[in-house]
Amino acid sequence: MQAVHWLRTRQEEYELSYWLSFVAYDQRDRSFNNRIYLLYIILFFSVWIFVVLTFFASAGSIILRLVNPLNPIRAALFLEILLLGVWSVVAFWLSLRRSPVVFSEEDEVLICQTPISRSLVTLRWILMPWVKSGILFWLAAIILGFSVAETSMPGVITANRILEYAGYGLRAWVVVIPVHLTLFALQWAVGILRLQKDKERQGLAWLVIPAALALFSFLWIFTFGADSTARMPWSQIVSSITYPMLAGFGQGNISISILTSGLFAIAALAVMVWSSGTFSLSRAAQETREVDTLEAASRYGFTDYARQLQDQRRLGVNRAPTRLPAFDGAGILIWKDLLQSQRSFHLSSAFIWVQLFLLLLGFAFLPDLGSRALVIGFWVIQLGQGSVIRLRGDLALWALTRQLPFALKDFLLFNQIPAYLLSLLISEAGLVMGSAIAKTPMDGMAILLPGIAASVAGLAAFDVIRQARSNMLIAGYVPEVSAAGIMLGLVATAIPLLIRSFIPGIIGLFLSTLMSLGIGVLAVNLAYRAYHHMDAS
Repeated sequence: MQAVHWLRTRQEEYELSYWLSFVAYDQRDRSFNNRIYLLYIILFFSVWIFVVLTFFASAGSIILRLVNPLNPIRAALFLEILLLGVWSVVAFWLSLRRSPVVFSEEDEVLICQTPISRSLVTLRWILMPWVKSGILFWLAAIILGFSVAETSMPGVITANRILEYAGYGLRAWVVVIPVHLTLFALQWAVGILRLQKDKERQGLAWLVIPAALALFSFLWIFTFGADSTARMPWSQIVSSITYPMLAGFGQGNISISILTSGLFAIAALAVMVWSSGTFSLSRAAQETREVDTLEAASRYGFTDYARQLQDQRRLGVNRAPTRLPAFDGAGILIWKDLLQSQRSFHLSSAFIWVQLFLLLLGFAFLPDLGSRALVIGFWVIQLGQGSVIRLRGDLALWALTRQLPFALKDFLLFNQIPAYLLSLLISEAGLVMGSAIAKTPMDGMAILLPGIAASVAGLAAFDVIRQARSNMLIAGYVPEVSAAGIMLGLVATAIPLLIRSFIPGIIGLFLSTLMSLGIGVLAVNLAYRAYHHMDAS
């Protein structure tokens, strides 16, 4: 077990070194100056975090008054239970689909094949994941504690009362630590019970449904039933559950609260240790080694490789083949893109398109040209990056893309059509909705959008292709849209908008529309020529 402890310690130190590298701290340097620098870092970020949390607490106090204007402590407790409860339901569900204990490929060889105590390995492995999971909830508890202070402390909070103010956040933080540890250990226990040596218990996933119903029932009783039905049995149950956390916000004995929640945490850890006696480390490693690789790739900036691994994990190997419409020619690429979007969809992939909608939704509300130009600039950046996602994915598979029996121009055209139409539809919808709400006519801008969107998308594709080289594409490296590509998109957008501004009336609209469409056609031809020359070389 000493060797396992040594290996895990090195892994934790390696991950900690990555985060310390952002502040240029080298933990291998044992000099006095370096230790003084570490002390400076700790003091600086302690003050900075305190200031940031107090800033959020001012908004949190407003939320507490909206949730429960008569009892802000009860409102803070409600929000904390809601946050912990929703996270627990999601985490339990994920633990029943994939092992919560993550092993790397090296761990699979060095640890998972050895006859070492499974309970000790699990107990040693929980420290770093628990800390990383708990940071968000610790910060949320401190913010809620500060918010309660701003609603409860009489008078003006001056520098002389900083310690009293900080005490509210400290109490909430100390109390939530064992509560979060209890829930985290139970999640691991449930996930470990699924992966035993004798069998894999898939039926445990159904436990999430009653757990979710119990959570929302508890929140309903806590919000609406505990005061009006104080003599009911469930009121006593609610009070006993909420008492340890309620002490963190100033109601109750904090010593008893910490003792009670600490005993619950120890019991949850004991359940986890008991369940891991016959834990199958090999099965856990098979489920999680790709997760470890994905996290490492994302951490060190290999975003394309991480996205490719994530898509492969989502697709799996057990999906039934999909019957695509038997269209001849390059038109099949449209259906290929639709299939990829359907099977690899996740919330982060929709973020770019949501931004396009929101940017043009707020465009009509802006009164001056300067702020509108800033919004259009952000829109161009997001559109340029979103329009080449599928193109960059196909270029990353250059060995297959090069062998497709399509003309180069058809491949490029049909590859860009879905992203172009989607971005145009979303942008037009945002512009029309914003115009209707703000009651500001945007007919001219709506007419210019098709040509401007074609210009931005074509120039973004041209910028990616002009940077690409066949030898790099074979290795899987595809360049992203550079600053030059963004500048080209901004210039292509500014030209028709300036024409529209300086030449009013129908003539200006006609000339600006003609110019935007002309630049769009030119951009697509530039992308085709760059793609043709790259292929020829």
